[in-house]
Amino acid sequence: MRDILPDLDHWREENKSIALATVIQTWGSSPRRAGAKMAITPDGGITGSVSGGCVEGAVFEEGVEALKKNQPKLLHFGVADETAWEVGLACGGSIDVFVKPFDSEYFKSLRSVIADEKSAVNLTVVRGPNELLGKEMLIKDDGSVTGTFNEELNATALKVANEALTQGTSRRAMLNEDVEIFAEVILPPPTLIAVGG
Repeated sequence: MRDILPDLDHWREENKSIALATVIQTWGSSPRRAGAKMAITPDGGITGSVSGGCVEGAVFEEGVEALKKNQPKLLHFGVADETAWEVGLACGGSIDVFVKPFDSEYFKSLRSVIADEKSAVNLTVVRGPNELLGKEMLIKDDGSVTGTFNEELNATALKVANEALTQGTSRRAMLNEDVEIFAEVILPPPTLIAVGG
């Protein structure tokens, strides 16, 4: 997310519609890992990458569609799919990408975590009923929470977030039989210390 922050800030200042695409899982050979992001605007603006160029064109089209319908969508691209060669994913891997309209208000909390170099987990519903699809919760390492799913799911979501933060690894998880989330771990950038001559 850090690499696309300047463009997101600029587009927000211009009040542009934005769609955000996030890699939520990869299999086999994949140039980007879970958590990689790409943001798009309907007028052709693109920042970031979800596959190093393989499927960006198809994700852009789906992002524009998500904005038109105001509806998030889970996408799958794989070498075994008939469309794999069409979209350019011929490297032998598969990826799942979640595309959703950008929530500018929620982004303020997410951006502050990144700017302050704090640890947190961003939970996004990637599969479930329409009223929950795309909803987000941000759980910071100090226990504070921004956003909510519903009373039934919040406790399980917090448990998943704490496990993901402890392990330091982003992952998908089921909250119940119908609702799946992507738990994206946000950590401060590592510090490099060089010692010696």
